[in-house]
Parts: sequence; structure tokens; C-alpha cells
Amino acid sequence: MNKFGIEINKLVLQGAGKQDALLTFEKGLNVVAGASDSGKSFAYECINFIFGSTDIPEIPNEAIGYESVFLEFFDKAAKQKITLKRSLKESEKNNIFYIYSDIDHLVEANYEVLSNDSKAKNSLSSKLLALFNCHYRNVLKKTSNGETEAFTFRKFVYLMMLNESRIVQKNSPIYMGDTRRDKTSSKEVATFFAILSGFDYQKHVKLESAEVKKAQLKGAVDELSLICNNLRVEIAETENLIQGYNTDQINERIANLDSFIKEQRLIVVKHEEERERSVQRLNSLANEKSRIADNLSKFRLLKKNYQSDIDRLEFIEQSHDYTGQLAEMKCPICNTTMKSTNVDKEIYYIAIDKEKSKLNTHLTDLQETIEDFECDLTEISKSIVEEQSKVKYIENILDEQANKISKTVLDYENYLKIRDKAVEIQKNRKKLYDTTARIEELSERIDNTKSVTNKVEIKRLTDELMLEFCKLIQVLLEDWSFITKTKEQQVIFERKSNDVVVCNKTKASYGKGARAIINSAFIISIMKYCVERGLSHPGFVVLDSPLTTYKEKDRKQNAKNEEVDKSVKDSFFYSLSRECNDYQIIIFDNELPPNDLTNITYHHFTGNPEIDRTGFIPN
Repeated sequence: MNKFGIEINKLVLQGAGKQDALLTFEKGLNVVAGASDSGKSFAYECINFIFGSTDIPEIPNEAIGYESVFLEFFDKAAKQKITLKRSLKESEKNNIFYIYSDIDHLVEANYEVLSNDSKAKNSLSSKLLALFNCHYRNVLKKTSNGETEAFTFRKFVYLMMLNESRIVQKNSPIYMGDTRRDKTSSKEVATFFAILSGFDYQKHVKLESAEVKKAQLKGAVDELSLICNNLRVEIAETENLIQGYNTDQINERIANLDSFIKEQRLIVVKHEEERERSVQRLNSLANEKSRIADNLSKFRLLKKNYQSDIDRLEFIEQSHDYTGQLAEMKCPICNTTMKSTNVDKEIYYIAIDKEKSKLNTHLTDLQETIEDFECDLTEISKSIVEEQSKVKYIENILDEQANKISKTVLDYENYLKIRDKAVEIQKNRKKLYDTTARIEELSERIDNTKSVTNKVEIKRLTDELMLEFCKLIQVLLEDWSFITKTKEQQVIFERKSNDVVVCNKTKASYGKGARAIINSAFIISIMKYCVERGLSHPGFVVLDSPLTTYKEKDRKQNAKNEEVDKSVKDSFFYSLSRECNDYQIIIFDNELPPNDLTNITYHHFTGNPEIDRTGFIPN
């Protein structure tokens, strides 16, 4: 038995100034029965709506003013109560609140806002599928081309909830309607067998049609043809440019020019080295000239100083002669005769002569040194002029070599371009050949392209497994006293209609009441089959009016009618109360269960405001 799934606990409607409309449910059999027009179908539609139906339920007059639907359920795997909340307003219906709490403690609880759109990243569908370990991703939509669509929670809803219209339909209950068009839908059949087998489908990758492939190939051929045309034009233009040349002549000329350029460059290198040596000598001479000129300037200044010293000595000597000729005079202040000191003048003159002689000797030596430096400076200046002439001469040779090499390089590059053009012609011819071959290949593929089908068969159960499924239905129908108990197989699955044949009669040949019983057994058996084998299933079934017949309406329409026998109705309730301890079954019906029935959660709607509970909506 599954340890995962959903167990519905409460259905609540709330609105401003309105008393809560409440239905409680438990594990096992739950019956909401009583008078017509008491809100049973409305309650069913509210459950359908909270589980992701696109359409807001048709609001009866007594329910006007209710704004939100709440559904509390028990998450078996997490052992936690969850509440879903959805607005009945058109503008707010797309957001569904997933609240981690029971209904009585919503205020302080954490919640998520889910989208009703199954394609949304945070969708209600993905959240609910995870609750019962359902990892199906895709289901087959069309067998003709293998197209698939996403497997959503709503796929399960159609196979675990039957409203009062679908429960009596002639088509198999796996279909969403009772028309011929519904009967040809592949996706409902694929969904049914995916749920029973536990295998979904790989996502469909759309194949291109033969026409599209041919158009693509033709487009490629046209593009390649244009490339071929451009190549031919380019080859012709290039051949005109190199007309008169052949490859051997071009290569020989390039080799000769390359050799000549290398020789000339060696000559240039030799002259450059010679120029470098001349420049170094020139720099050395310039430095020597600067040194000599600097020393010469210093010596000339020294010569000037010597001459100044000699002039000073001569001045002193002359001044001494002049002072000796002065007469003695009395002091103008004290009228005392001034006494002069007797000095040996001869010694004085000898000292001056010696000093002058010494300076003249230095001056003579200095003059000779200056003259030597001046000679050296003249020689160096001549050498500098000679080196400068030599450098200029070498530079002229280098300029001539550069011009010669430049002209040769231009010629060399021109031949290289010619050789490249020749190589380009060869490459383009190879490319033209390959492209032409590709065009022929694609043209052949166009001729051989045919329509390809990607037909995919529905993954059906084996006959043995379908027999086990039918046995579950037969056991229910026998327990409900709908058919007589026997060891023989009375229920078989017909592949063409994807429905059961009961006692050799197609379901469509039965009346409405009998069809409702058979369809109910079919849906309940899907749940039992999955739960017993550990396959994904929410673990509950909701049925609307499985026992109610519309005898008067059938008679007016002259339709075949078959009212369900009272013993069948009672057996129906007794059987489900015993057998569904591991599941949850919720039934909305006009028919009342037997008074002595146990193991049942029962809500009785009287339809009379003066007697007990009138209906789903409080009085």
C-alpha cells in the first residue's frame, strides 16, 4: 500500500459577513446525500475548482457573497496538514495559496503562492504531483506524429473525479466527454495507460516534413550555386591578372630576387658597421677637441693673470721712485717734523726683479703650452672634418643601397602576389570542384526525400494486466449486486472503445443508472490498481451522483432508462464502507445510505430549512 498521497479533511467556503460553509471528510467512505438542489454538486465543483479547474463553479443564489474556497488535506508522506485557498473572483482565481497549516491556524502559518498555469515555474500541478510521488513528465497527444504534452495533475483529476454528466456517459470514463470526437482522443487513452503502467513518454521532437526538408535542401543548393558562380568569376579575373606567367618562372624570379636582396642587405650591414666606427671616432675627436678647448681657455686665463701680476710689480716699482722724490713736511696738526724710516732700496728692487723674472719664465712656458694646444686643436678640427666627410660618404652609399633594395623588394612583393594569386586559383578550383559535388549530392537528396512518419503507439498494458484490472471492476460489481458472483470472467476490456464489456454487453447498451455504476467501478478500480502496486495516485476518488437516476427526464426524452435496484444501492454503500479502509472515497448523491451502515462519514442535506442541515450552504 502507498505511504504517500492525499486525504481530504475539510472543504470550507468563506465570505465577508457569511457563516462558513463546511464539509468534513475522513479516511474511508464519505457520503454527502439528501435532497436535490441542496448544494451537493456545487460542493463537488468547489473541490474540482480548488484542484485546478479553469472555470469558477456556477454560484447558486444561496452561495452569493462567498469569496474563497478552502480545502484542507493531509499529506501522507510528510504527515502534515496542508490548506489550499483559492478566490472565487475572476480577477484573482489564477493564484492559489498553498498554506502549511490546517484551516484553524492559517494566520501564523507559512505559505506559497502557486499558479494555476501548469507551465508556470511554481505551479499547483507540480506541487500536487509531488505529494504522491508522481514523476511523469510527458504524455502522448497524437499517435500520428508522436506529439506529446506535459503530464499535469489535471490528467489525474479526470480519472479520479466524475461529475454527474461524465458518470453516466456512454464513452469510456477515461474520456472527458460523450461525443464521437471525445472518443477519438489519444491523449486520454495514453494518460489512462500511463497511470496504470507507471511509464510516461519521451518529449516529442517535431520532425520536419518532406516539403520543408526539400525547401531547405533547395535553399542550400541555391546558395552553393551562387558560391560556384562567384568562384568562376574570381578564377577568371585572377587568371587575367597573372596572364603570361607560369609557376616555375615565378618561383625562379622570386628566388633570384630574394638572393639579391640578401646580398644587398649584407653590403648595407658592412657599410653600417663602417659608419658606426666612423661615428665613434668622430665622437672621440669631438670629445678630445672639447677637452683641449677647455684647457686652452684655462691657460689663456692663467696667462692673463701672470701678465696682471707683472704689471702690478712694475707699478709698485714706479710708485717707490715717486715717493722717494717727495720733500719732508711738518705735521699740519702738531707742527712736528715727520721722520722717515731708512730702507735699503737696493734690496727692495732686487726682490721685485726676481719676482718679475719668475713670472716672465712662467709666462714663457705657458705661451709655449698654449701654442702646442692650438696646434693640437687645429689638427683635431681637420680630423673631425675628414671623419664627417667619411660619414656623409657612407650615408650616401647607404641611401643608394636602400633605394636599390626598396625597388627590388617592391619587385619581389609583386612576384609574391602573383604567386599567391596562382595558389588562390588552385584553391578556388578545388573549392569549385567540391562545391559542385555537394550540389549534386544535395540535388540527389531532394529527389530521394520522401515523407517520413513518426507514428507512436500508445503504451498499453499486457492482456494479463488488463485482465487483473477488469477483475477489480468485476469484484466491485459483484459486491454491489450489479452482477451475479461467478468464477467466470464477466468483465473484459475492449481495445476499440477503451471501455469494459459487462456480461457480454457493451456499457453503451445499458441505461444511465447502470452506466453510472459501471463508470464508478471503473474509476475506483483505477485507484485500487495503482495503490496495490505502489503506482502514483492521490489515493482518493470523488463521485457525483453514482446512484441517482433521472427517470422522469429519461421518459420525456424517450431515452432508454434503467433505474438502479434498491439492493444494488445498499450493496454499493455496504461494500465501499468495508473495502475502502486504505483509500478515501467521497460520494455526493441524492440516494441515502442504509441507516445501519458503519465505517462512514455521513452528511445529510434535508433541503428543508426546518429540519436539521438544509444543504452545503448554512441557512
